Amino acid sequence: MYKIYSVWAGIILLVCNEAIAQPNSTKTDGENIPSVRMKEITVSGKAIATPNGRLLLDTPTTTGSRLGLTPRETPASIHIIDRATIESRGAQTTQQALERSPGVIVSDQPGSAGTVCMRGFCGAQITQLFNGITVQYDVIAARPIDNWLTERVEVLGGPSSFLYGQGAVGGSVNYISRTANREQQGHEALVLLGSWLNRRAAYGYNGRIGDTNNWLQVHAGYKGSNGYVDKTQHNSGVFSFSLLSDLTNRISNTVAVEYQKEAREAYWGTPLLNPVTAGKYDPETRFKNYNADNSVFDQQVIWVRDILDFRLSEATQARNTFYWYDADRQYKNVEVYRWNAANTLINRSASFATDHKQNLIGNRLELSHQQSLFGFPTKWLAGTDIAFNDQTRFPSTESGLAVDTIDPYNFTVGSYYDNPRASGPIKDRRNKLFTVAGYAENRLTLLPGLNLVSGIRVDHIELDSRKYTLPTATEPASFSRDWTPVTWRAGFVYDITDNVNFYTQYSTAASPPGSILTTSNFSSVRDFGMSTGKQIEGGMKFDFWEKRGTATIAGYYLQRKNISTRDPNNPINTIPIGAQSSRGVEVNLGVRLSTQWSFQGNMAYVDARYDDFNELVSGHIVSRKGNRPENIAKWVANTWLSWDFHPDFQWMLSTRYVGDRYANAANTIPVKSHVRLDTQIAWRAHRNAKIIGRVMNLTDTDYIEWATSTPMYLIGAPRSYEVAVKLDF
Repeated sequence: MYKIYSVWAGIILLVCNEAIAQPNSTKTDGENIPSVRMKEITVSGKAIATPNGRLLLDTPTTTGSRLGLTPRETPASIHIIDRATIESRGAQTTQQALERSPGVIVSDQPGSAGTVCMRGFCGAQITQLFNGITVQYDVIAARPIDNWLTERVEVLGGPSSFLYGQGAVGGSVNYISRTANREQQGHEALVLLGSWLNRRAAYGYNGRIGDTNNWLQVHAGYKGSNGYVDKTQHNSGVFSFSLLSDLTNRISNTVAVEYQKEAREAYWGTPLLNPVTAGKYDPETRFKNYNADNSVFDQQVIWVRDILDFRLSEATQARNTFYWYDADRQYKNVEVYRWNAANTLINRSASFATDHKQNLIGNRLELSHQQSLFGFPTKWLAGTDIAFNDQTRFPSTESGLAVDTIDPYNFTVGSYYDNPRASGPIKDRRNKLFTVAGYAENRLTLLPGLNLVSGIRVDHIELDSRKYTLPTATEPASFSRDWTPVTWRAGFVYDITDNVNFYTQYSTAASPPGSILTTSNFSSVRDFGMSTGKQIEGGMKFDFWEKRGTATIAGYYLQRKNISTRDPNNPINTIPIGAQSSRGVEVNLGVRLSTQWSFQGNMAYVDARYDDFNELVSGHIVSRKGNRPENIAKWVANTWLSWDFHPDFQWMLSTRYVGDRYANAANTIPVKSHVRLDTQIAWRAHRNAKIIGRVMNLTDTDYIEWATSTPMYLIGAPRSYEVAVKLDF
């Protein structure tokens, strides 16, 4: 890796010198808008799409700010993966689209299938949004789905509670759906077939309805696989419909409906041989699945949104978004497998079944306005968000108990209900979460090229929890808690030229001290206040080489305090005094090298650690101060190289490096680093048809996607192949 880091360092120095050396361009009304744009590159008279070329620094986003600012105008790290890039890279799920963002690690482990790690934080510390809406159960609700319904994914590094409420300490991910629009007209279809009978079929349409002021969008997709691990069949379907109507020349309304259904058999991991500190597994168990036969890991989700846009004047707009979310999830699994001391048999335990029933209803109203304040151009937005989140869980009662012992190579596991202690789902707890929030944002031009961007949010959160099973001394039949966190951000963006700017920002966050509020119990929240987070970040964003290339560089320090940790004086209690921090650097680069070659790459370094954290081990308190959090790699890097060697052919090679990690807070179970290579070739067989052949994990590397402290490894897919046909007509 030393050579790779040296090459990256050389690239950074070169592009920085090139960018700063460029002459200034004309500015207009203090706005940071380049007066010259790079022309579209053409070959044989045809425009060449460059999804793996320049970064999208001048595309307005909805994630880093509600003001409609571009990444270049926002004092934060924002990465956009648009629809063209998703398709070009062959990403089939939302997690595959997200995975290669700067510094990001993802996992679809069945227990928390929506796990994302950024900037040294994982799971519930990363807010995942659906069209800017959090369901407050992101690590479960954001499980990877077919991204045929996804228009783009936006990734914001660092705290963003001032935008989206409690949570969002390490960053935010926003999955933005395809909805009816006025720009596109036509049909599209996709069919795919690959290894392990991986299969996909999809259709979509967007267009105007006759000569009316109505636009219709419909998308539907099916995705299935037999799985590269035994007993991991998967089938899913997605559907979306939306209607955009211009009611008057000032008022438009969008109704959007999405439905997702997934049935999946779960792979919980491959057990490590003893001693587990060696971090090794038996290669002969590589594709074995010790879960129960006909395991269940299913969900059904429906989203409904109504978006009313009202242009009061050229300077003032209002938007109201009503939303409703309903989700049912079902699980029946045997989840933990461990070798015996002699590494001859495997002990299976932790059979567990549960249902989740979650319902969210809310309304968001926003008003934006542009004006001059004492001669300074300014843009502001204010809004309110009211949401009621209701979730009931139905866990079984036998969780954690031993199930059986089997031969690891020749075994029968039976069904979940073969365990005589298996109770099946039993109604246990209902949590009702009521949130009322008020927020405001502002962008103020202090001097030509110098802008102050600020935001603040106040949330009032009320939690009512009821336990339906027998109460205990530590878990009462019901309890209520409320919090009123205030979070904010302030940052400066300074344009040295229209092509180069520097930024700096300070932001804060608030999150539950030890759990997710929609599923929390009394012992996890008690009378604890919110955990607090803060981040200091600075960096630069710039064009170089006559705007053929774009790049961003960011450095940050991030800390979360008031985390629940074990009381050193009383091991059975938790107290909110823990702390965790990280510091790091992220580099993102995209360049159109010529009419035929383009390159995009990113690299992230993070030094993450527990500042104050105690763990209960065999009845004793052990400090983990100074240790690296689980599954956090110091180095993560990705590259894409595209070659349009013929007007109708394109070849692409992508690489991914993930550094070494640890599977536990004690840092005693290692996870080795890995490099993955993917390649593909695309042929424009007809003006309306493209055929793509792909090879994933070209070198057939055994790599660890995720590690659990059980300990088990979730091992990634071996070399695989697929062929896809994409039609646009």
